[in-house]
Amino acid sequence: MSESEDLGRKLYEACVSGSVPTLDSLIEKDELVLNRVNSLTCFFSETPLHVAVLCGHLDFTKALLTRKPELVTEFDTRGCSPLHLASTEGHVEIVRELLRVDTNICIARDQEGRIPLHLAGMKGRVEVIRELLQAKPELIHEKLGKGETVMHLCVKYYRLAALETLFQYLQSCNNMDFFLNSGDDDSNTILHLAVGLKQMETIKYLLGKQIITDHANVKNKNGYTALDVLEHCPTRKTMEIRELLVQAGVRRSIDGGPDLNPDDNRPPLHPQGRCKVLGEIMKFISWFWERYFDIDPTWLKQVRGHLITAATLTATVAYQTLLSPPGGVWQNVSKDDQASAPLPYNDREPQHNAGDAILDSYGPLSREDIFVVINTVVLLASLITIVLALSGFPPNNKFLIWGLIFTMYTTISFLGGAYFMYGYGTSLETWLQDVEKEEELIILLTRNPAAGSLEY
Repeated sequence: MSESEDLGRKLYEACVSGSVPTLDSLIEKDELVLNRVNSLTCFFSETPLHVAVLCGHLDFTKALLTRKPELVTEFDTRGCSPLHLASTEGHVEIVRELLRVDTNICIARDQEGRIPLHLAGMKGRVEVIRELLQAKPELIHEKLGKGETVMHLCVKYYRLAALETLFQYLQSCNNMDFFLNSGDDDSNTILHLAVGLKQMETIKYLLGKQIITDHANVKNKNGYTALDVLEHCPTRKTMEIRELLVQAGVRRSIDGGPDLNPDDNRPPLHPQGRCKVLGEIMKFISWFWERYFDIDPTWLKQVRGHLITAATLTATVAYQTLLSPPGGVWQNVSKDDQASAPLPYNDREPQHNAGDAILDSYGPLSREDIFVVINTVVLLASLITIVLALSGFPPNNKFLIWGLIFTMYTTISFLGGAYFMYGYGTSLETWLQDVEKEEELIILLTRNPAAGSLEY
């Protein structure tokens, strides 16, 4: 390693640690060490001042500025000056020292076109914002490539405290006209942006300002007010935000009509009005569905194993039931002479053959063929559930998730139907047979009173 590279490495370590004595000793050895940093490997993309500022070393920063103040105007490979880094990190004292050397560095832009004030707004560095505006008040008018101001950035990155600071600054310098006319290239104001991002606290803060509510119906290039933006971006917060906007007097852009409000006295709806009402109904249905019926993809990860276990169990039950029907099968063949007994004593078995299902012998409510169909559906639905749960499809695939839900409910429904056929169906059929026997007995007793002395 050459002597210059060794000095450069030691200088870099001093910048990181913030050791001013080490800096002094290095300058004593080589007075031009700060001038050679651009050719050193360790400082290829930045200067010692960049490193010291990024680490927040105030004393070391002062020492560097004393020995070489032109470091303030140096940029790294991203186009950032030391002031960009200090503003991002929120090092207020270092920002003051850099501004004492050169205030014009405030308007320098990085590769993204951002000045230090933009970065401070994005990070919510309130004190840094105050220092920069005090040094150069016109910074607040600087915009990004798409016309966004620092206030747009505060809303975009949800920096409410920074937005409040900027609002107070504009009030103090009586520059609220800029606040009202600070739309981006699409004429979106910060209220448009806050509504589009569903930032409840920001919206409440803005609508609490009289100057905002007086100009709340400003339209963007698409002809949308803030309420129109809300209607085109429905989410779970839509209804609550809509209520805030309506209470603040925000209206839709079409026909200048107000939002749907049951307290309004309206004339009869013309065809265009009916379309608007239908659109409102569809939006409400969409919001209601998202809020109460939308699928959470994470639930499948949690219950996948339980679904497989449950589906395996129902498939086993359905298969076993088909092999061995409820009530079993007849072990004998019915005899013809069983029908010779008098009706009151007719306890004969239904006509059957050995191996026939007993369930199939008691009338239409307990037919085995229907029972087999129902159990087959249960078996197939359970197998499909197992296949879907094991297929490894993404949890956010709503089509397959709904397929899984459908097969689960099918299994449960048809399993309940099978239970009904065996339990309630058989009991009902037996009850009907008993009723029929009683009616026949009454008829027999009516025709043959002597049979009344027989025991039934």
